[in-house]
Amino acid sequence: MIYAFIFLAKLLEVSIATVRVVLTSRGNRLVASLLSAVEITIWLIVTSTVLLGISEDPFRAVAFGLAFVVGIYVGIMVEDKLALGLAQIEIIAEFDAAKHLTKSLRDNGYGATTFDCEGLESRKLSIELKVLRKDIPQTIEFLRGFDVQFVTITDIRKISIGSVSRRVIGG
Repeated sequence: MIYAFIFLAKLLEVSIATVRVVLTSRGNRLVASLLSAVEITIWLIVTSTVLLGISEDPFRAVAFGLAFVVGIYVGIMVEDKLALGLAQIEIIAEFDAAKHLTKSLRDNGYGATTFDCEGLESRKLSIELKVLRKDIPQTIEFLRGFDVQFVTITDIRKISIGSVSRRVIGG
């Protein structure tokens, strides 16, 4: 029973810590601070439980260590599911195809900014979108219906002016 407590408590603590680090890096100070209070409370309880009984029962340390490893993995999965924050999607396509794509994106509620660019053999258009991370899968699925040559996705920390509205294509 003590091993299950140590494992589950440490798993929860490390998962929270992983999400907190991501939130901190994205500038979400309030939620990150609140999570840190929960995280440190769990850490104190589980660490004292392990240290007070480690001389008679070294398997407490094993449960603690395994939970740390699994907690990192679970924390990353939780953060991926939450998909907090914004992303920038850049699409590069042949000029004529990109014009058609830009119109379709705008018709579906995306704010699309375009830039002329030049490839090795022809004129291209770079299209930039700012989207909620939650909307990335739907956006990529939408792009599959067009002739694009290159797509990159970059996390954005924050937008200082303006906004991004959530619009799910086909939804």
